[in-house]
Amino acid sequence: MKTVYFQPEGINKKYCEVGMISETDPEYIWYLDEPCKTLISEVKIIDKKNVRFNKKTRMCYVVSTP
Repeated sequence: MKTVYFQPEGINKKYCEVGMISETDPEYIWYLDEPCKTLISEVKIIDKKNVRFNKKTRMCYVVSTP
């Protein structure tokens, strides 16, 4: 499985979700914290270098690269 960071439609652009792409279901991203999935074609994939995780709030933030 491959970990990906993504933004579904309607989410604030400074946040992102975390999910996994399964080898047996490569068209979908499975959310890590929820029992659901979304089509890869319906979300924006965020590069891991542009994501920061806040341990205190347990939120993923999108940051711009310097």
